[in-house]
Amino acid sequence: MSDTPESRQIDLIRERFTDTVTSFADYALDSRVSEGELLASVATGGVDAAEIKNWCALDLACGPGTFTRALAARIGFVVGLDLTPALLARAVKSVGDVSAAAKTVSAFACGDGTRIPFADGTFDLAICGYSIHHMLHPARVIRELARVVRVGGRVALTDMVARDGSDRDLHTRIEQARDASHTLALFSAEFRKYLEDANMRVISSELVEKTRNFEVWMNAMKVPRGTAEYAETRKLLEGTMENDAAGMRPKILADGELEYSLPVINIVADKIH
Repeated sequence: MSDTPESRQIDLIRERFTDTVTSFADYALDSRVSEGELLASVATGGVDAAEIKNWCALDLACGPGTFTRALAARIGFVVGLDLTPALLARAVKSVGDVSAAAKTVSAFACGDGTRIPFADGTFDLAICGYSIHHMLHPARVIRELARVVRVGGRVALTDMVARDGSDRDLHTRIEQARDASHTLALFSAEFRKYLEDANMRVISSELVEKTRNFEVWMNAMKVPRGTAEYAETRKLLEGTMENDAAGMRPKILADGELEYSLPVINIVADKIH
């Protein structure tokens, strides 16, 4: 692979998520069950269950199968696509029992969201959960998701968003101190714009406030107390407590634990033409 910003980002993502495959997968599979169910529910809303059983769906950047499981419980054929082989191996295990119980088919492949290896109109639904903030070219990825769904098909996204009015550069510095593969959290309006620019019509959009424990958040990416990365991330986040410049609303609780919160978007659009 040539040495480009894109190839370096792919290498960085694979390196980070191979190194943290156990801690990240355990965190995501345990803490995001309800979010997977919510996205699958809104993504298929208004469609008869029998019709959904005949759908074919794509879960881009599927990771350990966090959102794939919720799709596999509803949809007849689900494909998980991810850059990291170690995460795909975990996804096979986490989704297999769900698929068997629902009598559906799940399959997994290694691939890049900027060049999704499927033909135009292959899928009825394409989703991406908590991964757009790792993408160097989010608009291009969203165009690719739109490309691989049929006319009338749907794209559904969920991800953290930068809080309106916040200093996104500072937010990025905090995120990257913990995880260098983070690129940029979009503002909610940017998700809508990129979908509409890709010939999609937004049919559902909701922001949900999500509170996270700092220690759990750090340990998910194997950044424990005592490391320089931990100290830098905590210093930067606590430094915003007075004015909340990064929009992360950090707070120290009575027991000394640190927590923060960010909006998460759940947005669904259908393909116009």
